[in-house]
Amino acid sequence: MTLPGRTEVGERTFSPWIDRLSLAIFVTAAIFAHKPISEFLEGSVGAYSEIFTACGLVILVPVMATSLGKLVVRLFD
Repeated sequence: MTLPGRTEVGERTFSPWIDRLSLAIFVTAAIFAHKPISEFLEGSVGAYSEIFTACGLVILVPVMATSLGKLVVRLFD
């Protein structure tokens, strides 16, 4: 069974737990990385660095988690 909106990868079906685990890993990493990224961007965007960081991570984390999930399935297919 695949997650909604998820394309099939190869011939093998896989558990959505791979996607859930990779999402949990990336969300945890994003929580710890938010402050350093925000401080880095503060020189460029000033007071809006927190907002830019949060928006960027909200977009980036699911994309990276999906990519990792597909990579794992391809490696073990």
